[in-house]
Amino acid sequence: MNAYQKLDQLAEQVTNEVIAQLEQGKVLWQKPWSTYGLPKNYSSGRHYEGFNAIYLNYITEKNNFTAPYFLTFKQALELGGHVRKGEKGTPVIYWKIYEEKAGEQDGVQAEEEKGRHGRKFVPFIWTVFNIDQVEGIDFTLPAAIERPEQQVIEACQHVVDHYPMPRPQILHGGSQAYYAPASDQVQMPELKSFVSPQSYHATLFHELIHTTGHPDRLNRFTEEEKASRFGDEHYSKEELVAEMGASFLCAFTGIKEDVFQNSVAYLQGWVSRFKDDRTMIIYASTRAFKAASYILGLKAETNKEALPAAA
Repeated sequence: MNAYQKLDQLAEQVTNEVIAQLEQGKVLWQKPWSTYGLPKNYSSGRHYEGFNAIYLNYITEKNNFTAPYFLTFKQALELGGHVRKGEKGTPVIYWKIYEEKAGEQDGVQAEEEKGRHGRKFVPFIWTVFNIDQVEGIDFTLPAAIERPEQQVIEACQHVVDHYPMPRPQILHGGSQAYYAPASDQVQMPELKSFVSPQSYHATLFHELIHTTGHPDRLNRFTEEEKASRFGDEHYSKEELVAEMGASFLCAFTGIKEDVFQNSVAYLQGWVSRFKDDRTMIIYASTRAFKAASYILGLKAETNKEALPAAA
């Protein structure tokens, strides 16, 4: 089984889990992060990114792990411990960058794997274990931080105020929230129209993630996506990017309340889309993290060596 077949296998496994969650009325990417923040590699201290961050957070919640901190089997040994017998690890994805040779073909690949400018991104699947699955190590965890409401709102406003230049214009009024790419404007209802300030900022974060696709920023939109309308394939992918990206920003600022309203039609819509495209979650989560990082001014660590992400 080659690298791309392994990725497709993981994509199908994860998608089946997400579909099962949706059928129970749950949305994996809208689950608030814990007070420990984003999932992290305990040994290196690096946060997991993209799909890995969303999936490891889900695994932490699903298994009631103490904190979203993980290690590879080898790292556990290096720290003087070992993975408890019978424990099942969690797969994560990392990418190695190769210079593409003329005429080289890899078969069918997920859209996000296709490199540009003569480069190709080859996926590798790595297995990690939560620290609750490891014995023989005296783990030291940081104090869990609970931000009071005022600090959460201040953190949200700080993100909005420090959006990198050139910034989109944010207008208020009306009853709809949306982003207009042609004018590079975000339209938001007034704050008083929302059930809470946190709900307002979560909605604003969603629209701000859309703005990162503008040609002056991450230039995410293809010609097909620029012409997309609600309900079609390209719009669905961009909408998922915005939802996941907003969840990253909510985690960063401390928004924890349930600010997303999920209707039956909404849940059924995602089930049908994921059944049609098994790579959609990995594709969207990678772009979502990149979009959130752009807004926050974070530069992802580029790792061109054959090392696991966040290891």
